[in-house]
Amino acid sequence: MRTIKRLYQEMVDRLPPRLRGKLASARRSVRGQRMTVRLAAARARRRIQSDRLFVGWLLSATRDDGPTRMRGLLPHAYLRTRGVHSVVVAQRLRFSELRPIDLARIVRTRFDVVVFETCNGDSAQELAAMLRAAGTRTVYAVGELRRSRMPELVDRVVLASGSLWDLAAGESAKISVIESPIEAPAGACKDYSRIDRPPSIRVVWVGYPENRHLLAPVIQALEDPALEGFELVTISRGPWATLQWDRARVWGQLLQGDIAVLPYDQSEWQRTKPNTRLTMMKALGLPMVASPIPSFTATLTDGRGCYFARDVGDWVRALAALADPERRRDMGLAERDEVLARYGPESIGDRWHELLEDLGRAPAGPVRST
Repeated sequence: MRTIKRLYQEMVDRLPPRLRGKLASARRSVRGQRMTVRLAAARARRRIQSDRLFVGWLLSATRDDGPTRMRGLLPHAYLRTRGVHSVVVAQRLRFSELRPIDLARIVRTRFDVVVFETCNGDSAQELAAMLRAAGTRTVYAVGELRRSRMPELVDRVVLASGSLWDLAAGESAKISVIESPIEAPAGACKDYSRIDRPPSIRVVWVGYPENRHLLAPVIQALEDPALEGFELVTISRGPWATLQWDRARVWGQLLQGDIAVLPYDQSEWQRTKPNTRLTMMKALGLPMVASPIPSFTATLTDGRGCYFARDVGDWVRALAALADPERRRDMGLAERDEVLARYGPESIGDRWHELLEDLGRAPAGPVRST
């Protein structure tokens, strides 16, 4: 499917600008028609179940995108299990705009709350203002350092990390921090029933191709003689990766690893990242060496739940300490129960439910902080 999409995009890129414009217009029209059907069905169901909280979601991408799953699709799915009338109104809004007719239809649907997952384009900003004027509560959910006017236009800003607080500077009364839910199969955990010494120790990394450069200190550390027998396994997309990323297979691939590495640099974009990858690896019971970004150090204890590495020397020492299989088991399982309880889908889902329930049921006027 990805190959077909790539070939399609290459074909589109070769078209004359005028034809590309017509094709883009046609795609927006089809999306609008689908949205019309979804909104009509949602309104019909609302008339039958008028007592239920009515929430609409505008998503920046699709389920193939981690942030959209974490701050859109997973909370949406959990809310539906709790009886909330939750509707995904539109997806793929990161690089496209809604039409004026779409904005009007969304406003007329009369949601109790509309959540903008990272959507911050011109049409999203216009819609946020229109919804507030119509009395519909609005939420901007973001987990990355993407600056926009959205925080001042909505009733509530949900950050995936306290490190992102500056995104809503001047709007502190609106801010709530709700971390990403753990994304891993229920019960999946590294099998430590038999402690042995494999012929090589597999150091596993999973990430986007554009973050490949972050592996530099890990690669340099693995050249140290102290780490002879350690092997780097990368899970990503592209010919350079050891294994190609696939949502259905990635969990098994990770569990075949012995140590997970989570390197980040000191750029503002990287330092403000949420703890999503850290909690995922901990849920899988994998021992970790990670860069000490704030969301990580606030989640696990250095030397117990994981090791934090600030330079190549730290990476060498931490990985060498995990050459011992019993040490890997102890670190992999340490603090795991606490992480599962605090960041599990039900715990995070309940926080979303409480916030949206309070917001949707609140009378018009200033929104109280939670």
